[in-house]
Amino acid sequence: MADTLYDKEYVYEPLLAYDKIFKEEHHKNTTAFFDDLVKKSKINKEENKLTNKELVALDKKRNAVQKKINNQSALKGFLIFLLIVFVVITGISIYMWVDSGYHYIQPILIGVSVILFVLFLLLIIKKIKPKLAILKGEKTVLDKKYKETLELAWTQMAPLNDLFTYGQNTAIFRKTLPLIDLDKMFDSKRLDYMVAKFGLNSTPDLDRSALYVQSGDINGNPFYIARDLVHQLGTKTYTGSIVIHWTTVSTDSKGRARTVHHSQTLTAQVTKPCPYYHESPYIVYANEAAPDLIFSREDSNAEHMEEKEIDKFVKKQSKKLRKKQEKGLKTGSNYTVMGNTEFEVLFGGSNRNNEVQFRLLFTALAQKQLLQLMKDKKIGFGDNFDFRKHKMINVVFPEHLQSFDLNVSPSYFKDYNIDVIEKKFIDYNNGYFKAIYFGFAPILSIPLYQHQKPHEYIYKDKYNSYVSFYEHEQVANMMNETQFKHPLSKTRNILKTSTVKSGNHCDTVKVTAYGYDAIPRTDYISKMGGDGRMHMVPVNWVEYISVSQDTNVDINVLVEDKKPESYNEKIRAIFEKFQDRQVTTDDMVKVGPFIAYIASKTKDVI
Repeated sequence: MADTLYDKEYVYEPLLAYDKIFKEEHHKNTTAFFDDLVKKSKINKEENKLTNKELVALDKKRNAVQKKINNQSALKGFLIFLLIVFVVITGISIYMWVDSGYHYIQPILIGVSVILFVLFLLLIIKKIKPKLAILKGEKTVLDKKYKETLELAWTQMAPLNDLFTYGQNTAIFRKTLPLIDLDKMFDSKRLDYMVAKFGLNSTPDLDRSALYVQSGDINGNPFYIARDLVHQLGTKTYTGSIVIHWTTVSTDSKGRARTVHHSQTLTAQVTKPCPYYHESPYIVYANEAAPDLIFSREDSNAEHMEEKEIDKFVKKQSKKLRKKQEKGLKTGSNYTVMGNTEFEVLFGGSNRNNEVQFRLLFTALAQKQLLQLMKDKKIGFGDNFDFRKHKMINVVFPEHLQSFDLNVSPSYFKDYNIDVIEKKFIDYNNGYFKAIYFGFAPILSIPLYQHQKPHEYIYKDKYNSYVSFYEHEQVANMMNETQFKHPLSKTRNILKTSTVKSGNHCDTVKVTAYGYDAIPRTDYISKMGGDGRMHMVPVNWVEYISVSQDTNVDINVLVEDKKPESYNEKIRAIFEKFQDRQVTTDDMVKVGPFIAYIASKTKDVI
């Protein structure tokens, strides 16, 4: 079964492949990676477990003692309250006795109050106070012991905690699924390739800033995963109100004048510009397949429907699509409903511009796999993705990436308890793999997107920076925003970068922070009142004034060991050797079945 779902170069039936292969495989790889970290750290797991067991026991003792302290303190407080009551009773009784003369009740009350006052006071002094002192002493000793044991537990885990770094999640991912080859950094070459070769729009968008980016390729086809902070200038409606009062005089049925008091709340509104911010995760995948095709689709929520509901929905929507097709014939549109109406309805994309290329991309197998993915209720996330294709650029918006942090700090895994650390590490990395995998699942479900290999691209000799501006923005956003924001800025800031200079494995970039000052304002709106007069209703609002500030930052680029050559790099190297007539048998092995294709094209190159 496994051999028919994944053969190291292609993923077949992505939904089943995750369920039958990758889920368990990644769990094993994550566990093995963690075990290697433990081995490398040379910590004693059993010793730490005993220490944490002692911590739990100490904490139980501390809580038990604290509960006794709370009970004794509550009793002491209640007795003090009673002492105050007895003092008040005694004072009132003495006053009444003196004021009204002799009465047998007052002396009795005074006597009882004094006796109880003395008894309760002695109880507090002789019993409760010493007991509280002993309990607090026990608590202090237990707190000290707990603190020392906790410090010991942290010390035991320090060698392991120090081994957590950025990039470990991608390393494990690559081991499980090398087909999705994740880069160590989104360099300028990768960005240039996507822009010049595939037509990616690289014009800086001042309304977006990369909070996270991870680039890579699938069989040489480049991609990047990003989470952007997005700014939108919208409007906000503010409301203000005043209460007015007036009187009128009326005559009742008996002819008598009667004054009537009235009140009314006058409300006014103003609408003013207001900035809004939200985070948007997405995947950009470049591929030469169907190079002229443009379409978009939104998720159908098929995973929330039962089969009967889907059938009913498909039947209803298919009638609308048939009418659209008939109307298109009259207006010159080439839109044609596909034979598989369930796919046509659930996947959508009826705004496509090229029927031939749409069908070339979405073959019967692609339709089957996408329907499996969209209708799934148990394995993945169902149909929770929007999809945009503009020629050779594909953008997927997986909803599940909204709730998963792809870039947690290494400090997230640090703890004093080996069991907690292990659970955090394994759960997070399993979740990371699932999130990324199902982000790509719509792309992997289209066979042509895996089989289509990119043609050769000649890189420029020199770039103005080591890494792309996406990496620069990610680094800037990971730093403290207050280092960049304008002193008057009172909103979130969009951080944009531009390269100042680059050299010696260091990019000097200018970080421009765009934000808003927020100034309270008041508008007065005229409103007619029930008293027949115009009233000025104050409406408080906030004026947002854009502010920006530039800051230069040096970003060091660590040049690590060269990773294995990507498909594209292998092809490029062979082209160069073809030009020099230096191709060897080893080179043929590197690209395997694709060498015939290369050889047939080299005549145009040589």
